[in-house]
Amino acid sequence: MSSIFSQLIDQLLIIKISAIQVYLLWFLLGSFTVATLSDLKYLSAQREFIEIWIIFTIAMLGTDIYYHYYLSANLVYLGIKWGIILIFLPIYFHYIQKVARGDVWAKMSACSLLPPFFIIVFIALIGIIDYLTKKIWMRFGRARAYPFMPVIFFTTILLMIIANHISKT
Repeated sequence: MSSIFSQLIDQLLIIKISAIQVYLLWFLLGSFTVATLSDLKYLSAQREFIEIWIIFTIAMLGTDIYYHYYLSANLVYLGIKWGIILIFLPIYFHYIQKVARGDVWAKMSACSLLPPFFIIVFIALIGIIDYLTKKIWMRFGRARAYPFMPVIFFTTILLMIIANHISKT
């Protein structure tokens, strides 16, 4: 029992991101770049980006189910990771923080590539970057709404830099 618990802790605290995850983050970053420009200009991301992020997230869920359910039978890891992504992220960001659904899907798609530890880091970095840059983005907004994609864009870049640094040490 103790070894199972220690294995779970080790898996939850994984701080390495594989090369394929980095490449997929670069793919998402490309879509985040164009969506950020759209968000700054029109205060919304185009529907096509949101559809891509939804499909991407579903594909990563399917991949994780295959890997962590069928191949390694690690239901706890799978439940924690996807519980954070599918339950916590939408509730916290859409209903509490009042972030647009497209921005929530962008976060969910990025988090679908990350282990639970990095999901928590990503969420914390979003809060920090939003706090530090909110006044800048408010200039592009209307009333109390402001573009949030730039926050997600810069958080993803920062996370990739951190992951790259960790993987080299």
